[in-house]
Amino acid sequence: MITHYESSSRGKVEIAAMPLSFAKNSLNKLLRTEPERKAEIDALQAHVDKLAAESEAKALSGEGDANPRAVIGGNHPPEPTPDVAVAKPSGRDAIDTHVSDLLTEASNWADGVAIENEGQAAAVGTLHRNMQTAVTLVKDNATAEKKPHNEAISEIQAWQNGYVASGLKGTPDGKLTKAIAATGRLSAAWLQKAEDERKAREKEAADAALAAAQEAMALRAEAKETTDLAVMDKAEDALADAKALLRTAETAAKQKVRVDTGEGQRAVTLRTIYHADLIDAPDSWARAYGHYKTNPEFMAEFHGLIQRWATRDARIEATRVRGIPGFHIREEKVV
Repeated sequence: MITHYESSSRGKVEIAAMPLSFAKNSLNKLLRTEPERKAEIDALQAHVDKLAAESEAKALSGEGDANPRAVIGGNHPPEPTPDVAVAKPSGRDAIDTHVSDLLTEASNWADGVAIENEGQAAAVGTLHRNMQTAVTLVKDNATAEKKPHNEAISEIQAWQNGYVASGLKGTPDGKLTKAIAATGRLSAAWLQKAEDERKAREKEAADAALAAAQEAMALRAEAKETTDLAVMDKAEDALADAKALLRTAETAAKQKVRVDTGEGQRAVTLRTIYHADLIDAPDSWARAYGHYKTNPEFMAEFHGLIQRWATRDARIEATRVRGIPGFHIREEKVV
């Protein structure tokens, strides 16, 4: 006797343990697609009949959800039953169970076999809408679960931004950001002044070294022709002085202006940063594009930007009528 159903998505499933909805879906699938699996069909049919009978018995005995209008009302008919909205599953576990049932039903229908009649179309359409509703359930539940965490994160982010926000759209720069910028400008001004003074010292030392070197060379040339020891000694002294001045100039050139900030802290120094400012000319963007168009990474981002604009414009009727150069507007029907 057949005790298991071979499911394409779940493998072997014990028929006796299958809930009514799953058993019905599995039975319908076999009848539609594999009627030759008669033993499984008979076993599933027997199981479905058994569960359906049990459900009906519970309803008649009042244990189940009996029809509220099927109540003896003396000589008076019962009051009309108001429409009651079907309760939506709430909570992650309930939604997991609900979605699992929907996915099982979807796997039974989406098996590569086309819809054959209106009844099947209605069933698939209902399933389709139920799954779309389930998407909303999942999103709403996730939003509800995330809400306390998001509120805490928002509070933390607001606290952080109050101090360190920098260049954020719609958010003022933080207090530390502004204070650091202000003290940075103060330090930069001081260091630039010190750098200008260093360059002046460097130039002064270089000029002095050059003058001393020129004088030393002249004295040395004279010393080569003289018999006066004093002149020769003077030339040697001048050359030594010139070399000393040259070393002073080299030292001044190598000096870095800095402000010491204490043990364990990096000294404050001047840094060089670079900015690319667009030239005020009609063809500046075109020239820049000509430069970057050979870069594959740039072109991939550029093509993505154009595709996003084209996709957006394809949804606008006026744009579709005019057309988008380089693009074909393709129409697709979806549900």
